[in-house]
Amino acid sequence: MNKIKSRTIEYTLFGIIGVILFISSEVFNFMDTFWSGMGIGFVVLSTIRLIQLYRYQNDNKYAEKINIQNSDERNKFIAEKARSMAFYYFILIALISTIALRVLEYNQASTIIGYTICVQLVLYWLSYLWFRQKY
Repeated sequence: MNKIKSRTIEYTLFGIIGVILFISSEVFNFMDTFWSGMGIGFVVLSTIRLIQLYRYQNDNKYAEKINIQNSDERNKFIAEKARSMAFYYFILIALISTIALRVLEYNQASTIIGYTICVQLVLYWLSYLWFRQKY
């Protein structure tokens, strides 16, 4: 119950931050329109998560379904496989993009994507070493 209360506070704060970002950008023009979009995103996601928390607290059937879903080993396995596949294909797509952008003489974009690949691979390698020691 304490975790639900802290999550409620967290999502409410995100919603308030979203409203502040939107108003600062659209009404007072303190920031560019990127921030108003970010603010709307915060408000929408916060609203969805608050509705989910409300349902979790007040609908026992829904809460049981979520508890089973979160503790199911099959779902965890599928999520881990999907994450792994997404990482693998992102690296391949980013590598192809890096080469294509370099050929098209978009050197800055190519370099940024290349560095992104490097950071991800270093994180992967460090995670692998850590998990190898742990397990």
